[in-house]
Amino acid sequence: MVSSKRSRPRRSHALGGCSTCRRRHVKCDQKRPVCRTCRALGVKCEGYSDQVLWMRTDSEEVESTRGTRRYLYSEESRLSMSTALGSDLISGSIDASLAEVDSRLRDPERSLDGDIVIGPFAVLDFSSAPQKPMQELVHEIAPSKPDISSAVEADETVALEKLQEPTLSPILDSLSQIDDFLHWSDLLSFGLEQTEFATNGALSMSNDLSFGMSQEMGLLPVDSNHNEDLLQTFTIPQTPAELISADIDALKDAPCLLKHFQDMVIPHIMAIPCRQKSPWKILNVPAAVVTYGDSTFLGTEMISHAKLANLYGLLACSAIHLVLNPSTISTKPAEYWWKAANQAYMQAKDHMQTSLHSETQGLKKAKYKDQLMAACILIQYTIMSGQQQHARCFMIDAERLLRLRGLSKTRISKKARLLHHVYTWLRIVGESTFVLHDYNLSSSSFEALGSRFQSQHTPNSEEMGNTEPNPRLDDFLRLETQNSDSDLNIDEPKDQTSGLHDIHLQDSRSYPETLYKQIYGIPETWLSLVSQTTRLANVLETFRVARDAGQTMNPETWETLQRRSTRLENMICSFSLGRTRAGVLELHADSKPHGHMVEALNAALVIFFYKRIRQTHPAALQGHVDSVIAALQACSATLTPDDPTGPGTAWPLFIAGCEAISTTRRESIMSLLDRASSVCGFAAFGTARNIITEVWRKQDEHLTANRGESMPSWVDTVKQAHTWPLFC
Repeated sequence: MVSSKRSRPRRSHALGGCSTCRRRHVKCDQKRPVCRTCRALGVKCEGYSDQVLWMRTDSEEVESTRGTRRYLYSEESRLSMSTALGSDLISGSIDASLAEVDSRLRDPERSLDGDIVIGPFAVLDFSSAPQKPMQELVHEIAPSKPDISSAVEADETVALEKLQEPTLSPILDSLSQIDDFLHWSDLLSFGLEQTEFATNGALSMSNDLSFGMSQEMGLLPVDSNHNEDLLQTFTIPQTPAELISADIDALKDAPCLLKHFQDMVIPHIMAIPCRQKSPWKILNVPAAVVTYGDSTFLGTEMISHAKLANLYGLLACSAIHLVLNPSTISTKPAEYWWKAANQAYMQAKDHMQTSLHSETQGLKKAKYKDQLMAACILIQYTIMSGQQQHARCFMIDAERLLRLRGLSKTRISKKARLLHHVYTWLRIVGESTFVLHDYNLSSSSFEALGSRFQSQHTPNSEEMGNTEPNPRLDDFLRLETQNSDSDLNIDEPKDQTSGLHDIHLQDSRSYPETLYKQIYGIPETWLSLVSQTTRLANVLETFRVARDAGQTMNPETWETLQRRSTRLENMICSFSLGRTRAGVLELHADSKPHGHMVEALNAALVIFFYKRIRQTHPAALQGHVDSVIAALQACSATLTPDDPTGPGTAWPLFIAGCEAISTTRRESIMSLLDRASSVCGFAAFGTARNIITEVWRKQDEHLTANRGESMPSWVDTVKQAHTWPLFC
């Protein structure tokens, strides 16, 4: 017999109702100024009162009409809880902790009766009981009485829920608000001393970059071939209000700046000297010209912020190029163009921020290509001017934009692919010299990382069917392991899905429809090998740091990484040797500078591998250093003084220059640096000169002392200076 009583759900009580509803004991919808409940019943709404406030710490009296509440825990107690929580998690990344949880849950030998607990207070407590939705977990965790462990556990659950939002939600409010390069320290150790920058002033990076080595490595390089006094006056820190003068308007100089960008800047920013039509000329310049016409004499309304960001970004690049090359300045002084560059950059950055906030979704959504064009040109400006911090954050915005709107398309157009290729070059070459990662992992995070390389199981049907691209940002600290390292088979082709979505070239197999040959004149394989070397070097560095700290290392893991190192070494040496023997015969006579630069890149790739992976002594690399010097000298000789093309990327010159030991080789390196800097004056060459000189000084001291320790390298120098040299 069914009971006549029906169980009714318990009504939840809402705080903050109006006085009338509270007196009548009815639910108030809290609409202001008059609630709908009182309006429907035709009674007078007596308004709202008694708001909860925190008790003030000063001696001022609180208004008697308002209620007050004291903090549940004192500041000392909250600081103690944060310290205890961070002691076990703060040195490891969030990805590593979640990977540990995932690996333990998938372990078939794990006891079903045990729980998975990570961190103090069991903040990551994953029991074997049936899992409940996250919303129910959050409500159940709320404590009924003060309890430190419960309070911290609730905070951590909410934090994890927020971290999962970017991958679960298809649309983000602001791409610049979120940072997937997160470590536990980003959640537990925020302080006023952290640097804030990028498109959003509230965004703080996990790696606090600084200009580091010397005053000369600031915003602009100090080169002996340039007006040193003038540039030093420009590098004096100024506030944004001082940088944007009232009598400066970059838009007034837009016609001459746009022409200068097309004729002079584009040939200089091309990574490899070639006469191919660059993506900047195909996409950015026409879009900027149309935007300039719409915003001036055409008077078109509702121009997207993404288009304006691209226009002002081009103007900023052109103006800073005029500052860095005083010989090209004719009508106006360098100081004028310096102010114009900063004014245009601030405008571009503001428009980019607004676009990411309001034009990523909804009716006012900007075109994807316009947003990505603007992000790429802003990255290019920060590289030209040497602003490493801003470059890092713009790269994050670009990748989030690419993953959110670009890779989700069912059909990726050729123009979008061009922009993807530009981003890939900037990101991979930029990451190759970024060594400021936090390589110190906690014991639990280190164990989770090692478990990924221990047993290479055969993927089941569910894993094989899951071909959705990884939605997480790539921090180049992960190494995707596959059976037999099939991602290193450079002679095998990639399928179309893998080719279009592998934006960081984690898979070194070739893609027949790649556009790197058309854009940069280099094979995609070269970039993929740089990406593979960078990833493997970061993983190996993590294990070396753990070994030095006394953490136990699994032999099977180390053997797996060594086998991958040997396979990658064979791929790189075979690729470089094959390209050298071929002699790049397919190049035409008018492409000789391009062919020599490709030879330099191939030889520098070999040096890069042996320095980052094997940590080889520079004495064993002098033959490859000679190859780079000879190729760059031949490239420089084929560029006529009136040829606007060149000098190309500084990456091979930097990689080889740091390993030069003899006086003759060092003089050749300095001569090449001086000539390249005199051509374009970009900050990369000044940065390379400073770092190389410092590395040589430390190496000479090391050889004089006749130490048995390892030779100082550019990696050690960059880490100590806490800087990020950009050569992309």
